[in-house]
Amino acid sequence: MKKSVLAALVLGASLAVTGCFDKQETAQKVEAAKDATANAATQVKDAAAAAASDVKDAAKDAATDVKNAATDAMNSAKEAATNAKDVAVEKVEEAKDAAVAKVEEVKDAAANKMAEAKDAMSSKVEEVKNAASEAKDAAANKAAEMKDAAADKAAEVKEAVTK
Repeated sequence: MKKSVLAALVLGASLAVTGCFDKQETAQKVEAAKDATANAATQVKDAAAAAASDVKDAAKDAATDVKNAATDAMNSAKEAATNAKDVAVEKVEEAKDAAVAKVEEVKDAAANKMAEAKDAMSSKVEEVKNAASEAKDAAANKAAEMKDAAADKAAEVKEAVTK
């Protein structure tokens, strides 16, 4: 298109420059060159309008494709987030159940250990009580023996002093 317009302009200019002496013929040729130039300009204008329309349509299509792709990506992201949330909720529930079971297990073990410790403490207290009672009895016996021995010694000293 541009080449034909350019060619028409060059032809018109060259005819005018060559100096055709026939003014009628030159006028016809100039008129023909003007018509050719006008037709070429019209064709260029129509082609540009068609190209612009095609570009506009392609841009609209591309924008629609991008919008659809973005919508699909957003839906996929939403679905992935929902799935991740569901998995996280399941994991939290499992962890909570496991923690409750572990706490129950630890509580039972602690109760058993406390019962064993109580039993052991009771038997130790009983042993200490018996040992203390035996020690008390032994001390009382020893005190009675010492009292008797002191009384015997006092009687001997008294007897020795009275003689």
